[in-house]
Amino acid sequence: MISYDPSTGKELWRSKGVDMNAIPTPVTGHDMVFVAAKRLFAVQLGGSGDLTGTSNIVWKREKGTGPTPSPLRYGDYLYLMSNKGILTCLDARTGEVRYEGGRVPVPATFTASLLAFGGKILLTSEDGDTFMVKAGPQHEVLRTNSIGEPVYASPAISGGKIFIRGEKNLYCIEKIAGE
Repeated sequence: MISYDPSTGKELWRSKGVDMNAIPTPVTGHDMVFVAAKRLFAVQLGGSGDLTGTSNIVWKREKGTGPTPSPLRYGDYLYLMSNKGILTCLDARTGEVRYEGGRVPVPATFTASLLAFGGKILLTSEDGDTFMVKAGPQHEVLRTNSIGEPVYASPAISGGKIFIRGEKNLYCIEKIAGE
């Protein structure tokens, strides 16, 4: 893992991370960056030089992450998802497990990363099913919606609308006034 100053390109810090391709996007929060690729590292920001084995590596976790979906930091929690949709919720500051093994109602494969809004976490499967899970320290699937075509890209939010790119179509979902 290497951190650079975006304005100068100067290396800020580095640490031994993983020995394979890192696909998930790092996320930040609570003055840390969370880097995942089969294992997860919580790195305290502000360090310099080689941080391997130092207190700047606040905590690490060896399970719960998948090779593709990025972790999600939402509020005080960090959510990890395997490619099979198994969800883990951690306390972002300490790495303490709040729940692990949270499952969606049907077997599925996940390439898309998690998305959060309004106290909910969205998990979109390659089958085009989106599972809405209540955010927080207890796993609860609230509902499931399907667009009826494969989805490999992560959903996005803009202007209060959710965008889901299916294999053939782009979907825009918004709340209708009065509903």
